[in-house]
Amino acid sequence: MHKVGYILQVVCVLLLGSVLGGQQVASEDVGAKLRVAATPESVRASELAIGSDEAIVKMLNSGVRVRVYSIPVTDTFITLRKGSELLSFPVDRYGMVYDASTDEKVILREQDRWLLLQRVRELRQSYYGKLLTWDEAEVYVPRMASFALTDLDTGMTFNVQRRAGSSHADVQPLTREDTEIMKRIYNGRWSWKRKAVLVRADGMVLAASMHGKPHGGDGIPDNDFPGHFCVHFLGSTTHKTQSVDPEHQLMVFKAAGKLPEYVGAMNPDKIVATFFKTFNLRETQAARMLFDDPFNDKLDRLLANVERIAATEQRREIAASAVEDELALDLSQNVNMLAVNKKVLKLKLKLLFVRESPAEPWKIESIAAIDGKGRDVLEEIDDANDAREGK
Repeated sequence: MHKVGYILQVVCVLLLGSVLGGQQVASEDVGAKLRVAATPESVRASELAIGSDEAIVKMLNSGVRVRVYSIPVTDTFITLRKGSELLSFPVDRYGMVYDASTDEKVILREQDRWLLLQRVRELRQSYYGKLLTWDEAEVYVPRMASFALTDLDTGMTFNVQRRAGSSHADVQPLTREDTEIMKRIYNGRWSWKRKAVLVRADGMVLAASMHGKPHGGDGIPDNDFPGHFCVHFLGSTTHKTQSVDPEHQLMVFKAAGKLPEYVGAMNPDKIVATFFKTFNLRETQAARMLFDDPFNDKLDRLLANVERIAATEQRREIAASAVEDELALDLSQNVNMLAVNKKVLKLKLKLLFVRESPAEPWKIESIAAIDGKGRDVLEEIDDANDAREGK
């Protein structure tokens, strides 16, 4: 069990975040809380009081404990105090609770699990946006309408106006102050990077994705934004290609809190492509969802030592009929990896996919990055680090 990465995730979840949305709970309040945050690094979070610490400990102790191979990636935690300790228990979308200190899943009594799921749904509904198609969403953001955008991770909010766009919304910040807030979301530099956002319009909160690069026509004077930027919804397409942008769609599902369902329906070919996208976007939470063991050592080494991964050739996709009954599958992809030291590595990425049954989602069980001499550079990285540390 690889606990180091997981423990860091829990620490981040507990230390970061102003409470926005849902039933706000002050940090000094006594009692157990349910907490939702899109990622461990998210500043924006929602919390809900769910009972006394003692009552929740009793509920957990009444459950059946089962050993597990790994702790799943989740956006939901129960936090409580036990003596002087502040404890955190991940909760999955089925209402199963996990104890990382013992590598166990807690199967609650059915009534307790049902009540917990009810509270989780309430809190997640207050945190995430509604998933609507472009045709459905356009009703709430017609041309020339003004509305607010909230960055899902930071909670920063600014106002925009839709000026154009036929298959997505071309929008501009309303004022200089709005432009300044948007630029802060992008750490002071305009970027094409996609980000999950909430569209607040006409009493609705919708799941969407934006990029942060001014381009094309301008229409609002004195807002210090030279052009417009794009906001995509489910099924939105781009200007040039008239096709769906996978990175925007990834962020739309993140804004809706539905990434597990989205990646769970992917075939191995799409998982490979999505892994590259999540890795390059530094959407670590989403990247971990693709793995059987989300906190495995090799993925952690990749994240620590590589900035970008790019396929150098287009692989022929595997026909669905060829793997419909398979439970394991090997795939390889020639890639260039840009290391943090700016060195470009030409490698063959080898991935083993597994699933428990044809009805279950595919997951990456193992990953290797093979160089021209047949060596796994992910093992080499570990050996080099051990040598530097004198192990």
